[in-house]
Amino acid sequence: MEKDQAQRKSGVSRVKDVIFWVFMVFIIALIFVTVVTRLQGGEPQLFGYRLYVVESGSMGPTIKPNSLIVVKELEPSQIKEMDIITFYGSSGETTVTHRVVEIKDNGLSFVTKGDANEVPDPMPVEANRLIGKVVLAIPYLGKVLKFLSTPLGLTLLIVFAVVWAIFDSFVGKL
Repeated sequence: MEKDQAQRKSGVSRVKDVIFWVFMVFIIALIFVTVVTRLQGGEPQLFGYRLYVVESGSMGPTIKPNSLIVVKELEPSQIKEMDIITFYGSSGETTVTHRVVEIKDNGLSFVTKGDANEVPDPMPVEANRLIGKVVLAIPYLGKVLKFLSTPLGLTLLIVFAVVWAIFDSFVGKL
């Protein structure tokens, strides 16, 4: 009986370790992709998906500020009313994420609106400013990734992983 319990605890411990290391690899990969693409002057992207952090509350409560959003690059013809899209602002230097409330000119422009806003955006979004459609929003992960992308955050992440590995191997030998 005690042997069965010990084997179950050992199995649970291994599952926790695997989950932890998969999470760590995922976070480090996201940070690496973000840093490399920023250094190259581009935007973080992976396999036709781009990653952004939502800064404002205009899409609340659907997408909260500091959420990480995953945006699939699409052609304007693939966008439908009620899709949440990300596009370049009128200056071309910022990105905006809002919901499509109307498609105009056979898909050449979109009327958009933030869910938290009372009225649609004043200017339609031309198709050439479209980045893509939001396919996933993860609340608060954007804030975490922003912090982990700083020198302090990356250092703490590495220290945490090393301490975890040392602690885990030490406890495993007891």
